[in-house]
Amino acid sequence: MVKDIPIWRVKYLPKKLGQINGREKIKERLKFIIEQRNFPHLLFVGPEAIGKTLIAQLFSKEFLRVHFEPNFKLVYANVPLSNEERAEARSDAYVSTSRIGSLAGRTITTPAFIQVKVKPFVQLKALGNVPYKILVVKNFEALGSNQQGFRRLMEIYGSNCRMILITTKISNIIDPIISRCQIFLIPPIEYDSFRDLIIHITKSENLEIEESIIEILYRITEGRIAQAIDLIQLCSITNKEIDINAIYQGFSKSKNDLVRSLLLMCLKGDFPKARELARKIQSNFKYNSQDFFVLLSKELLKLPLSNFTRTKLMNLIAEADFRAVDGQDTDIQVSTLLSKICYFSEFL
Repeated sequence: MVKDIPIWRVKYLPKKLGQINGREKIKERLKFIIEQRNFPHLLFVGPEAIGKTLIAQLFSKEFLRVHFEPNFKLVYANVPLSNEERAEARSDAYVSTSRIGSLAGRTITTPAFIQVKVKPFVQLKALGNVPYKILVVKNFEALGSNQQGFRRLMEIYGSNCRMILITTKISNIIDPIISRCQIFLIPPIEYDSFRDLIIHITKSENLEIEESIIEILYRITEGRIAQAIDLIQLCSITNKEIDINAIYQGFSKSKNDLVRSLLLMCLKGDFPKARELARKIQSNFKYNSQDFFVLLSKELLKLPLSNFTRTKLMNLIAEADFRAVDGQDTDIQVSTLLSKICYFSEFL
């Protein structure tokens, strides 16, 4: 039962498009599409962790109705393929039989992500009484140069499958993709809607919270409702009255947990996920490079590592901090540091 779910962000997750707080104009546009039973490819653009994917999923459920399961797919463009998936992509390549021209005898391949994650779904006909299938691609900007291959797929299979592309960086999307999509700018939740939901949750959980605390919660989470709900649940463990001290302590703990997870990812050698998490931490908490490296150092001291390993990693952090102070690009310095820690982890 839903009431038995211990995680509040799941317990209070909207089940229908109309239950999403705020964003009234967005919901009106999507409901109109559902009534018309027709829409072009869509491009959802907005800040990280504000509910773009949830909106896409709930829209797809109401559009596809009882035929949702076989006709919907969500893929993450920034998740690396497994070795098995890469092997499958290589096996699907073919050698051109052309005897003249630049393609003569060449191995023809489709980008691995498209070949394995996308093409098998979009090329199959929609099942049931629906006009087409729906594919949602999260973090679409991560495809990089493979966006051209994806564009061709949109043209070939567009009559069978509509695509909802999700990104935080429209500047990283190529113009041919943008021109083929209807753009939805997804804003953060408005304060009034945020406040109403927080009050509803606190009353349901027998908690007390003042208006001023809700305002502080809105500011530090920048309207990210899932993060705000997590903070309230964390604070409720020790006190039924949510005060400013509990909010800031919970906020600090969540930051530390994320940084600790980042270090553990690096020590496991998972660079792509570590870089993505580092960018989320910097974006969500507005760290400058020095603050970020200081927090890394503090969390590093808490990990059960040998003196040699801890000293080596502290040196790497210090070098990255020095280069960042020297005025070089912060994101490059953070990514370089993470890659060095991942490389060092191979010798542990």
